[in-house]
Amino acid sequence: MKINTKHSLKAGFSLVEMLVVIAVIGIIAAIAVPNIGRINDSAKDATYRRNAQSLASIFASAQAAGVDFSSVSTKEADIIKAMIKGASVNDADSPFNGTYFGVPGLDATDAVSETDGAAKYLNYDTASKQLLYTGGQ
Repeated sequence: MKINTKHSLKAGFSLVEMLVVIAVIGIIAAIAVPNIGRINDSAKDATYRRNAQSLASIFASAQAAGVDFSSVSTKEADIIKAMIKGASVNDADSPFNGTYFGVPGLDATDAVSETDGAAKYLNYDTASKQLLYTGGQ
């Protein structure tokens, strides 16, 4: 009975080959993991900017239709909270009568945060009574 030892040695990966593959995967993971965190931060920041643009646009639209969210306060946080709650035009002579202006789906606690929220991209100009999107400037 003869055992073919050459064939049985070629049947799998060697320990060295497996260690090399594991080392390469580890190096790739070490490069990729920090970038994933930055991608998440970038996505959150983009969401805050988009929410800020929406808030500024809705504020201007509501103001043009006759709704004044700035009558609540001159602080961005209070205006944002009022906009999230929303308001309707109640003027029978207005072509916008009954039109609702607001952002009910936006989370107020996230939106009004000066560090992590839409408020850091908004500025209320008391002279012109406008909520302005600053874009982070």
